[in-house]
Amino acid sequence: MSAKCAKCTKTVYKAEEFRCLDQIWHKACFKCKECGMTLTMKNYKGFEKQPYCGAHYPQLKATSVVQTPESQRLAKISEMNSGKLYRKDFEESIHNPTAVADDPETARVRNQGKIIGVNYAAGGQPRQASVEQQHYDEEPHAPAPPAAMPPGPPQAPPGRRSDGARYQALYDYEAADPDEVSFAEGDYLTQCEVIDEGWVMGTVENTGQRGMIPSNYIQEV
Repeated sequence: MSAKCAKCTKTVYKAEEFRCLDQIWHKACFKCKECGMTLTMKNYKGFEKQPYCGAHYPQLKATSVVQTPESQRLAKISEMNSGKLYRKDFEESIHNPTAVADDPETARVRNQGKIIGVNYAAGGQPRQASVEQQHYDEEPHAPAPPAAMPPGPPQAPPGRRSDGARYQALYDYEAADPDEVSFAEGDYLTQCEVIDEGWVMGTVENTGQRGMIPSNYIQEV
């Protein structure tokens, strides 16, 4: 039994049969539904089992959703619940700070902070230390001198003095913290005051900058 053409509904014989879009067509009936342009298997586009050319292929458009009073009420409740959960998590994070594991760099920064009157609480948050805490806190260690230029015999720490003491730099030094000063090998340092066995407070003659100086980088002259 011969099939019917999907376009003209007439009988389609084998010689003129054209199968596409799950239907049978006359080759001459396979045209764009809008403009009537004859189509082939290479240039047609199907939509709801109907052939279209590229210019008239239907474009789907997004449908906007109408906000009903009920949907607006549910959205507001959801937003309020999200705000409450966020506030609860925030308050818990304040009362239960996350502990941060100490590493060598963190320990060095904490020790250096003690010199300038800053102590670090649990979780890495800085806080102002009391005078008693600053007095009894652990003293910082002076940085090691460059490996390429080992220092000579250890220098005996000079007695505490407020001015008049003069020293000369044995090595170059780059300040690692705001309260330190940089200097070059051979620079002279004046008005030096011993802070502890590892640090001296002094002024670089060339730059006029004053700050902390590692005692194993200098020698008295």
